[in-house]
Amino acid sequence: MIYLMIKIFFVGFFINLLYELLHSLLYKTCLEAPLKKYVYLMLKASAFDGLAIAIIYFFTFSVFTSYQLLIFIIASLVFAYIWEIYSLKKRKWEYANSMPKILGVGVTPLVQLAVTGLLSLYILSLYIAFYLFI
Repeated sequence: MIYLMIKIFFVGFFINLLYELLHSLLYKTCLEAPLKKYVYLMLKASAFDGLAIAIIYFFTFSVFTSYQLLIFIIASLVFAYIWEIYSLKKRKWEYANSMPKILGVGVTPLVQLAVTGLLSLYILSLYIAFYLFI
């Protein structure tokens, strides 16, 4: 199981790095950051997201025997919402005016873990299926 968690982390990290780079234009914090800080923010956020996906996966698939993907999505959305509210209140980042919002948080960070998490699991399932048939 630990080997799978490490794979989930790394796949999640790289998918989230791409996602972070694409939606960083919606953050005032990123738009105003010097390059060195911007790179640090992207790597830190991607590592955090990869770890969050691996942990949510572990608890979802260890505890529940059915509806695991649905529970994974719901848990990811709830975690992302709580994290965004906390981070905005602590001023860890600030949205640009172009960030679309729902329920007081940005839409792209709200759906990020669910979307990138599902994509990570899908990519890993393809990887596993490929190696089972070789």
